[in-house]
Amino acid sequence: MKFSHRNGFDPNRQLGPIVEDAPPWLRDEFHISILSKLTYVDLDSRQKNKEMLPLGIKSLNERLCIETQRQMDDSDWDTWTCADGLAYTLKHCEWYQFYDCVEVVGEQLKSVEPFYKGAPGTIDVAAFSFAAYRKKVNDVFTKHNVGWRLNSKSQLESALPKDLADRMDSVEAGLDKFEAAREHFGKAKRYALGTHRDCENSIKESVSAFESVGKVLHDRTATLGDVLSRMKKEGSVPPMLVSVMEKFYAYANAEPGVRHGGVQKPKSGDMDAELALHLSGAFIRYIIEVQSQEISENGGSVEKAL
Repeated sequence: MKFSHRNGFDPNRQLGPIVEDAPPWLRDEFHISILSKLTYVDLDSRQKNKEMLPLGIKSLNERLCIETQRQMDDSDWDTWTCADGLAYTLKHCEWYQFYDCVEVVGEQLKSVEPFYKGAPGTIDVAAFSFAAYRKKVNDVFTKHNVGWRLNSKSQLESALPKDLADRMDSVEAGLDKFEAAREHFGKAKRYALGTHRDCENSIKESVSAFESVGKVLHDRTATLGDVLSRMKKEGSVPPMLVSVMEKFYAYANAEPGVRHGGVQKPKSGDMDAELALHLSGAFIRYIIEVQSQEISENGGSVEKAL
């Protein structure tokens, strides 16, 4: 964070995390320190992209103008002024449109990544990757206390401590073999951390993700309650820990507006949804690992079991 921001000297810098705002200096830093190092002048045969940069300025600006609903003019297509046009798009859009642009740039980088595989010469492929872009964006946002972080899908979510964010990514990656659960967990994460929060639905999806994994690992079970009963009967999970899982399930069933409709107004908050998300992730990782260890001890593999 800058000196003037750390010490509260800048009258234009609001206190606390930047969430519903995108100050001009933040847009400038994104453009100058991140985006400009990825772009080249395209759609002009006189201009050679010798560094094999991934994003053409004119094409990218056209895409961003769709997002920001800005009408392009001749200067945006002119080789000598197109860079200024891209900067103008970023500087003069609404705050939320700026973050749309941050996501779109990531999507564009992901789409061109396959073309860099096996590229000849001395191209710095890693520097042009989405992973590098994501890290740079998140580093800038962290430095300036911006309350958003770019996830692996190029979607901005509420900022989490790095260790927790890494855990969430790990859970999603571990659900590749559990398609339905992966979908539920992704929804839970978006509802809890995304720009359009829905606490009740997030909690519901967190429980559904846990339930889905449990039903795959324990066949002939219809509900999470059945799964937990099977765990308790088989003794694969310590009884006291199963009891914790049962209480998590009971909470979701009893909370108004989560698993069932009710006469009371829903009262779940952001922290409730976030806690449910982390509990679900922890439970999922745990039961997958327990099942994996049991299968390994019996000389099998998780893949064959699934």
